[in-house]
Amino acid sequence: MSGFGIEDRLALQDMLVGYCRAIDRRADADDAAAFYAQQGVLDNSAVGAPVAEGREEVRAMIDGMFTGMESLEHYLSNFVVESSDADRAHLSAYVVAHGKPKEGDAFSMRGTYAVEGRNVDGAWRIARLTFTPFG
Repeated sequence: MSGFGIEDRLALQDMLVGYCRAIDRRADADDAAAFYAQQGVLDNSAVGAPVAEGREEVRAMIDGMFTGMESLEHYLSNFVVESSDADRAHLSAYVVAHGKPKEGDAFSMRGTYAVEGRNVDGAWRIARLTFTPFG
């Protein structure tokens, strides 16, 4: 991990936390999608969602979540930078998410986020985020 310091580790963690907080606030899909690189991928296929490829598809998927949800909460822990260099990093974190759709029953999901981060013009962005549920 040559050339990769604590500032980058914290920036990666802030990137993921900021993304989840933007989702939870449900204020603006553009705010949440801005955490993705232009060609970023959101992969929640393990829970039946389509894979969104590119920031515009990611934004559309997030907008759909906002439309259908009354509330969302993400809790992140156990951050680990698996590998990194000055321009790319792989981060994993545990996630617990609670949601209440506008129609239907509340739900909880537990699992891991595997995140490929890319340094784009000095800022870390999500190149790929994959959710994998526990058990």
